[in-house]
Formats: sequence, structure tokens, C-alpha cells
Amino acid sequence: MQSTEAPQSQYSTERAAWDRAGTVIIPNAVAAPQFEAIAAEAESGVGRATAHVHDHTAAHRDGSFATPVHCAFIPPGSALESLAYDKALLAAVRTATGIPRLVPRGGAVVLYEPGDFQGLHLDSIKSTVTVAFALTEDLPPMGWAPHLYNAAGDLLGKVVADHGMFPEGGAFTTLAHPYGASGEVRAFAGYGVPHWRRPVEQRGLLVTVEFFDL
Repeated sequence: MQSTEAPQSQYSTERAAWDRAGTVIIPNAVAAPQFEAIAAEAESGVGRATAHVHDHTAAHRDGSFATPVHCAFIPPGSALESLAYDKALLAAVRTATGIPRLVPRGGAVVLYEPGDFQGLHLDSIKSTVTVAFALTEDLPPMGWAPHLYNAAGDLLGKVVADHGMFPEGGAFTTLAHPYGASGEVRAFAGYGVPHWRRPVEQRGLLVTVEFFDL
């Protein structure tokens, strides 16, 4: 059986880059038939989407952080599950991030209807690396605050108090997700770097696959 491990020297180099940026593009991660199957599953599952709505701001015990959100999650179908646990994708994510002990936790499709949003937040502690790609070509970029990498909840609370849950300007920037038909995906530190999505003007679909560092 072919090993999914990369040389330790490569892990060291890529881990240093990951620790600086918190994100990396991984090419050739989704084959065209995979993308088409996942897109078809998502469209057929829109009517079964589960609302993800809350209106509070809170620092959670696991270190994650939340502000108000309004969107929905489409349960994964067999095509997305197959990608989420694909050994080739796992090897590519381990190599690109320099984190050799990552394990997959599954995937989902985030559904944004017009007006939906996610305020500044950190993902669950089990989302060491989030891999994402858009199923819609015009999905706007999300907000991104790399200068707050690994910031504590009390600091993030102050950021929201001072700048709102959709901060702009200064060190606050944006991060775009590749359209999955290109084969590219974006890996980002979902638990480490605060991110958000301003209210969208039209329907958007975003595939997310989570990986946890053992």
C-alpha cells in the first residue's frame, strides 16, 4: 500500500508557511466528475437543508468563538462523503499544511440564501483545517483576519465591540474560495483564524470538509 506520508522535511517547510498564513490553495484536488456529482447532490438537497441560526456573541469553552449567523447546511450525499474521506485528498492536505496527523471529520454544504450571513467566528476545535470550494461561481469572498491568528475569545469580543461582526479596513481582509470546477480547493485554519461572510445578494453554495489534528 502506498504511504500517504510526505517527507518530514517537506512537512517542516509547509508547516512554517501554514503557521504564517493560515491558508493555502491545493490544486487538482477535485476531479470534474466529483464536482459535478457533489453539485447535483447539493441542488437536490436544498429542500432538506437544516437552518443554522443564532443571534448571540460568545466565546465557547473549546476556544471557538461565535457571533450571529443565518445560513443553512445541506447534509452530505455519497459523492461528498467519498471526497471527504478520500485518501488522496487527505495526503494532499497533510502535505500542503505540513500537519501529518490530520484525520478527516466529514463534510457539508453551506447554503446561503439572499440576506444570509455569518458574523466573525472561529470554527470548532475539531476544525484544525477546513477545506472549501464553491459550487456557485459568484460566491463572494469571506472576511479574513490573519493578524488575529490564535487570538483568545476576550480579544475577539473586543474586536467585535470595536469593529462590528463584519470588520473592514486596516488589517482585515478577504479570502476567496475557488470555484470547484477548477479542481482547486482552499485549505484554511478554521479554528485558528477569525473569518466571516457579509450578507449575500444571491444564493451561494460552499462545500466544506473538516480535518482534525490528532
